[in-house]
Amino acid sequence: MSPITGAAVAIAFLIATAAYAETSPPAAKAPPGLTDMQTGRMLLRAGRLEHARAFLAQARPSDEEEEIERLFLLGRIEMRLGLPRQAIERFEAILVRRPGLTRVRLELARAYYLTGRDDKAKHHFGLSTGDRLPSSVEAAVDEFLRRIDARRRWSVSVSAAILPESNPARRTESEEVRVGNVPFQLGEEARSSSGVGKLLGAGVSFSPPIADDVRAALAASAAAKLYERSDWNDISVTGDIGLTRLFDRGNVSGGVRLGQRWIGDDPDHRSVGPWVRGGWRLSPSTRFHLDLSAVDWSHDTRRYLDGWRIAVRPGLRHALDVRTLIEAEPDIEIARAETGHNASRRFGFGATVSRAFEGGLTLSVSPAVHFRRYDERHPLFGERRLDRGLRVGIRALHRSLRYKGFAPYVGYSFERTWSSIELYGYRNHGTILGITRSF
Repeated sequence: MSPITGAAVAIAFLIATAAYAETSPPAAKAPPGLTDMQTGRMLLRAGRLEHARAFLAQARPSDEEEEIERLFLLGRIEMRLGLPRQAIERFEAILVRRPGLTRVRLELARAYYLTGRDDKAKHHFGLSTGDRLPSSVEAAVDEFLRRIDARRRWSVSVSAAILPESNPARRTESEEVRVGNVPFQLGEEARSSSGVGKLLGAGVSFSPPIADDVRAALAASAAAKLYERSDWNDISVTGDIGLTRLFDRGNVSGGVRLGQRWIGDDPDHRSVGPWVRGGWRLSPSTRFHLDLSAVDWSHDTRRYLDGWRIAVRPGLRHALDVRTLIEAEPDIEIARAETGHNASRRFGFGATVSRAFEGGLTLSVSPAVHFRRYDERHPLFGERRLDRGLRVGIRALHRSLRYKGFAPYVGYSFERTWSSIELYGYRNHGTILGITRSF
């Protein structure tokens, strides 16, 4: 068949198929000799989006490659029809199978952007920059990220989890401690014991515009860790009031933070102080952030712990490729106190590596170390306390298990602290099963 004859046949087919589709229900059969996939492709080329969608939706692909193509075409059609929520389901289903498909991830990020789910849009735009993108695409991604920062108003998150731990109170396993050369037996209440905690968390932020490139920064959060033994309970609430200044490649915020914490059944301390936070996109695949805070703690009963906590936490987030995120965050804290042996200086370093695998599994590993040295000798034990700590966390979630936006996850953590004063050394194993969602 000559090229001219072939073109004429194709045009005649499209005209006939379009007329056929207009008079047939969405579940109609494709014309003889053609599959639903072939019919859908040709209708899409002809611009008949609704009919192409109908044939592709009912198509039965012959292999996985064709199924991925079917889902991608459906997602693109639904984006053009103004149905980004349906498109999200198509693109997510593809990335469960093939997390390395950059073009699909970019389309998913754009769909999340159109539905106002900015946190998810930023996540997928950020991952896509781990690939070598054309300069025009990099510029488009950068523009999307700028728009997200500029328009962001409301953000809400909720989470709940069950946390069985071997030593939730972080107490020593030793049966005795020595004060000088005299041994003292420790009672059961002073030693490690297991428990199951219920974790509840919620947060909300609001950033209405004040002027060009200036937003209010209002946020509140609450977290509760509850046990059958109420003296182990740990509940805290915080609130931020401030302003955010937007720039082309980042933003800077500052304000005042207020907080209250309860340990057991009683109030433990109140806190108030200034904070500054900034974030900058150093490159399409790398983002830097810096958090500074100076908070004055006032205790209800343990006044000897009153004092300022000054913290510096820089961090770097890099998309190594479209499947892998690496985050690194050192932290420095200076804790003042009325009594010198309770004042301390802390240095820590933590990292997280997240990897998406084919099949939908995403695995994150988070090792961290810290050192804390106290300013003066302990009056009872006669030496300066030095703590060295290690923590390793592993968390897994499966992308296809989401339900109404809630993502279940499972994790394991191990933490160990070695202390120059044996009473303060401990180890703890924990598993966690929870759900989380951001709105």
